[in-house]
Amino acid sequence: MKYYKSYMDRQELSPTVHENLLNLEAPARRSRSWLKYGALAACAALIVGAGMWKLAPAPAAAPNPPQSAGQFAADYTPLPGEKDVVEPDDFFVVSSPAEGGKLMFPMIPGIFYQDITDRSQLSVDMSRVYLPGSFLVDLKKEDIQTIFWGPEGKPAADHPKAEQGDLPWMLFWDGYALRGRALYDGQGRLTELTLWGEKDRADFELELRLGAMPFTCCIDMNRGDIISEFNGVSVAGWSQVYDRDGDGQDDYICGSEFMTQNDIGVRFVNRNSTMRAEYRNEDDVIFGDMDLGGAQTFNALFARQALADDGGLYLDHLKTADHIPAWREEEFSSLAQARQEIDFAPYLPMSEPEGYGSYAGNKEFYGRLSYQEGRQNTLFVRWSRGYDNVEVCVYRDGYRSCNLVSPDAPETYDLRLYSIPWCDSVPEEYRETVNCPAFRAEDMSLAVVEARGREHDTGGMTWSFDVLYPDGTLASYRCDGLTAEQVWAMVEETL
Repeated sequence: MKYYKSYMDRQELSPTVHENLLNLEAPARRSRSWLKYGALAACAALIVGAGMWKLAPAPAAAPNPPQSAGQFAADYTPLPGEKDVVEPDDFFVVSSPAEGGKLMFPMIPGIFYQDITDRSQLSVDMSRVYLPGSFLVDLKKEDIQTIFWGPEGKPAADHPKAEQGDLPWMLFWDGYALRGRALYDGQGRLTELTLWGEKDRADFELELRLGAMPFTCCIDMNRGDIISEFNGVSVAGWSQVYDRDGDGQDDYICGSEFMTQNDIGVRFVNRNSTMRAEYRNEDDVIFGDMDLGGAQTFNALFARQALADDGGLYLDHLKTADHIPAWREEEFSSLAQARQEIDFAPYLPMSEPEGYGSYAGNKEFYGRLSYQEGRQNTLFVRWSRGYDNVEVCVYRDGYRSCNLVSPDAPETYDLRLYSIPWCDSVPEEYRETVNCPAFRAEDMSLAVVEARGREHDTGGMTWSFDVLYPDGTLASYRCDGLTAEQVWAMVEETL
C-alpha cells in the first residue's frame, strides 16, 4: 500500500515485489455498516479537554477497491527464474457488527497534532538497516485479531453495546483491507511488526516494536515537540496537509507515537479518513477543517484503544517465529576463494577482469555470499579501481525475477537507439527493459554486449545486462572501464 515502500526499503525485496505489495484486491464489498456510524456521529458531541468534536460522515467516495497483489496475470506462465511470491489471501476486509447502530461513541483523547508540513521530520534508527538472517512473515487474520483481543479472544456480546466485529469496533476500521507482516532476526526473535490498511482514498500504517520505539520516527524529543498525555502515557502527535500522491487533492496525514503500558513502541500514521470532524473551543470557534479533523479523530481513536484500560495491544503470540529459515553469510577476500562455492563457480569469471589485476596497488576485491532458505541464494563479487567497478552478482534458485528480452527486438534493450535523458527518448513500455534487460544464455553474443554500452562519467564505457541460464540461474553484470570484447569474454566462458 501507500506506505509499504518506506518500510521495506532495506529488506532486499525486488522492486517488482515492492510494487505488488502496494496493490491489494478486496473481495466483494461488505454491508456499509460504516455509514451507520457516520449518521450517529453527526448527532454526537463528545467532550475533549476544553472543547468538543463534531463528527460527520465523509463525502461518498467512488468504489476504488485495491488491485490484485499477484505478480503475474492468471493466464501467464512464469519463465525460469520468475516466481509469484505474493499470495492472494494475505489480507482481509475488516467487518464490524451487523447492528452498528446500537454502538455508542467513546471519549476521544485530546491529542495535539502539531503541523509539521513544512519541515523534514522522518528519522531512522540505523540499527535496523541490516539484521543478519532477518526474515519476514505474513500475518494471518487470527494473528492480527489477537494483537487487539489478546489471548482471551473476542469478548462475549452480553450487552448490545458490547457487540464486536473482526476487531474492536472502537478502532473504526470497518471496511479497511488489512494486512500485516512481522520482521524477525536470525534467531527468530520479533524485531518489528507492521500493519497496513486501505479503504478508498484513506489508508494507514501501524508499526509496533517490543521494548523500544519503532525504527522510523517523526518526533524529535530534543526539538521541543509538544507532547500530550492520555491515561498516564505521553503521546506525540503530528499532522501534515499536502498533495502526497499527486492526484490534485490535498491529503490529510496524522501520526502519533507512544510507548504503551506494557512496553510496546507504537507509531500510527493515517492518510485521510472515512469520517469528517471539526473541533470547537469553549467560545464555539472552529479550528481546522472537517477533513483534517476526521483524520485526527481517526488517529486519536486508535490511541484510545491502544491505551485504554480495557483495550491495549498484545504481541506475546508473535515474540518468536515458528520456523527460522536456514541462513548463511560469508565474505571472500579473493576470486579464488569465492569460486570454492561449487554451486556458483560455473557462473563466475575464471580470472580477474583484464586491466584490474595489473593495478595491484589500487585494486580492491569484495565478495559476499548471502543465503536464506526460500528467499535468496546469491553470490556477489566486485573489483574496484578508482571510480570504476566490475560487478557480477549470481542469483540461484529463482529468487530474482528479470526483464527478459529477445535479441530480435533491439528497441527493447539497445542503448544506441536512445539519447540521454532516457525519460524523454525511451518509450514508456520499454523503460524497464532498456534500463535492465535480461537475455537467455543461448542468445548472448558480442553484438548483444555492444548494444548495452554507454559512456561512463569517468571516461571509457560502462555496460549493464542480465543473463538467464537454462537452469534458472541469473547473473547480473555491471562493468566499468572495459571494452565490449573484454566483457563478452567474461560472459562467454560461463556459457
